Amino acid sequence: MKASDVAKSAGISKETLRYYEKTGLISTPIRQANGYRNYPASVLDELRFIKLAQTVDFTLNEIKPAIPFLKNPDPRCPQLIQALKNQVSRVDEKIDELQQAKATLNRWLSKLTLQSQT
Repeated sequence: MKASDVAKSAGISKETLRYYEKTGLISTPIRQANGYRNYPASVLDELRFIKLAQTVDFTLNEIKPAIPFLKNPDPRCPQLIQALKNQVSRVDEKIDELQQAKATLNRWLSKLTLQSQT
């Protein structure tokens, strides 16, 4: 697959695709005689995984070691299990922070609402 086709299918820019390739996040494409990259279809699975992991706040540095497990998944993988547990803890912390921020905003809103009624 051409870089433009891969980028379009994955919903990313060609620059992002090249960055992922450069940093080793995705499989290295084969170079054609004309110098164009020819990506394997499996790169779309890698890109979907990256995007999914980013939606739950994994960093690219945390995602990279998990990429090989896409080809040979091992549900008992201790590194993957620990990474998921760590991420759940980080999400819980973020939820707590957001709840505190919401409570503060509601207090401010209440004060402003009371002041505007007087």
